[in-house]
Amino acid sequence: MKTLIVGYGEIGKALANVLLPFYTLGIQESMFTEVYAKFNPEILHICFGYSDKFVSEVKRYQEKYKPKYTVIHSTVPVGTSRQLNVVFHPIIGQHPNLEKSLLTFKQFFGGKDVHNVIDYFRRVGMNVHIEDDPEPLEIGKLGLTTQYALNVEYVKDLKKQYDKTKSPFSVYNLMVQEYNKGYEKLGFPEYKLPIINPIQKKQGGHCTIPNCDLWKTEFTEFIKNMNNKYE
Repeated sequence: MKTLIVGYGEIGKALANVLLPFYTLGIQESMFTEVYAKFNPEILHICFGYSDKFVSEVKRYQEKYKPKYTVIHSTVPVGTSRQLNVVFHPIIGQHPNLEKSLLTFKQFFGGKDVHNVIDYFRRVGMNVHIEDDPEPLEIGKLGLTTQYALNVEYVKDLKKQYDKTKSPFSVYNLMVQEYNKGYEKLGFPEYKLPIINPIQKKQGGHCTIPNCDLWKTEFTEFIKNMNNKYE
């Protein structure tokens, strides 16, 4: 199936490496370049970050290339995929090892035409889960990164409590490790806690805080307020 990837950042490169052995592949490095005017892809992959122009840009590419199917791999606000009538794939994996992650973690796909494109992803070796609607996956991706952001802010605040008594924070992580081991042995791994080393500065990267800006909840506002206390 002739394939075009628009956006050749971390996600686009990882996806290209996974797809290249199986499909005829075209790559457009960013949404601001015009390279494949006559490529005529059957499937269009959107891998550039969300912005105020995201919806209009995706529509422009759909009109330009007229793909049979469009798949969004970017993190987007809830309702975006349905608005564009596309398949949504919230990539689950570890940065910067996304290529390996695509073939290691179960990958979730949902939305219009999902049943028509799922074998395309199975063929490259992905372990897939299908949802008829994209909204549970849009919420889920935002939820995963928001929960991680919340955990980061929590350990930053907890570190302050240790500092007040000049106690080593490493003791807490040791306690969490043993807590997790115990629940694993008891057969209740769902009670395990994340182990995060506190870094007393603003959260960086392009996932946690930027994704909090894509939806407004009590927790996203709390996280941003806590994070803004650090310079």
